Amino acid sequence: MLWRKVTPYLLLAVCTLIALYALYPASSTTLNEVHDSPSKSLSTEEIYPHVIEKNSSLYVALRKLNVDSLSIQKLVKAAKPENNLARLMPGTRFRLVFEEEPVTSYVDSQEVREEKAKSPVLKEMHILTSTTDVLKIYRLQDQWFTESYQEPVEIEPVTFSGIVQTSLWESADAANMNPELIGQLSEIFAWQIDFAREVRRNDRWRIMVEKKMVRGETVGWGDIRVAEYENEGRSYKAILFEKEGELKGYFSPEGKSLRKMFLKSPIKFARISSRFQRRRFHPILKVNRPHLGVDYAAPIGTPVRAVGAGRVTYAGWRGGGGKTIKIRHNSVYKTAYKHLNGYAKGIRRGKRVEQGQIIGYVGTTGLSTGPHLHFEFFKHGKFVDPLRQEFPSADPIPKKFMAEFQAHSNEVLQALPDWQPVSELSANF
Repeated sequence: MLWRKVTPYLLLAVCTLIALYALYPASSTTLNEVHDSPSKSLSTEEIYPHVIEKNSSLYVALRKLNVDSLSIQKLVKAAKPENNLARLMPGTRFRLVFEEEPVTSYVDSQEVREEKAKSPVLKEMHILTSTTDVLKIYRLQDQWFTESYQEPVEIEPVTFSGIVQTSLWESADAANMNPELIGQLSEIFAWQIDFAREVRRNDRWRIMVEKKMVRGETVGWGDIRVAEYENEGRSYKAILFEKEGELKGYFSPEGKSLRKMFLKSPIKFARISSRFQRRRFHPILKVNRPHLGVDYAAPIGTPVRAVGAGRVTYAGWRGGGGKTIKIRHNSVYKTAYKHLNGYAKGIRRGKRVEQGQIIGYVGTTGLSTGPHLHFEFFKHGKFVDPLRQEFPSADPIPKKFMAEFQAHSNEVLQALPDWQPVSELSANF
């Protein structure tokens, strides 16, 4: 009796499975499945074996691979809204996917038969347009279409540490670290340390950073997740904390933001050649007069940054100051940048600028004996020494995130590498 009751339902289930199999056969694949088809154990050069040679073009490369001119024209036309294939640079790698189609021939004027021989026909082309981005051009019947996707990127946390002996950059090189990460490190602590004048011999630093890898090859670097810089025995810590859509920034272990209203220097790495003084002998005018700013000696063309967000009130020639930019940050603070060689693109009166934005380049215009930036700081309309100013920080971690932040902070700080031992010698350089 039970079998008689179950049998109709069993038959119905079997029929349903057969119907689904007919609609979605096991051999069918989606367009995206081809992206993951190459084995992950293969290298980029193995996955994309073809390359545009020096002093050549994609057209030449494809013709050498026996792709006909008409197909190349269709490829280029289909891809043009996404990428102009005629402008691909030498060194660009790509791979081709072919399918075999039957070759037909006329036996007589009335009959057509199918030959057993097969002829390969181009079905897809995958172009590696960057270290991770791929442009796929594929054929459906007689139409060509494009689709963009990314190679799977693996993130691996790695650590570095170093000791300053001659320069911050030298310490990165000694640690076998990509120098661009030192730039990122200096940006993180740009509000706490003036890397133009406060770096000392035997300063120490250590970081944990995201390494981006594709098929086992390093293709770039992500964010520094946690960092510590020890300057003259004083330790500065930075923890990256983010909540999607709500918060992202570097904070101290106590949850205070490292970001402040103004950067400590308008130039990332430069030497201070003259400080703020009420009385100084002018090297050109040969008289004693106030030097109401700070001079940063740097090569011509060195980028100059706005130390804070604000609006440009002046951009032009200013007598002995040469090419000058003035910025009003709010009703209290203003800054000026003088002796510039030129202005960054778009910098003009009324232009809104952001903190850290490049606004000009070091020069030696006006009354100047050599390339340098003369930087002035105003508070309530009066000159003040920018090296002696203290400014409030941005908002701290909100209370609703504090418990989560503290747990995250404890975890990432433990991931930092051990400090390298410092010699007893400590001297400025």
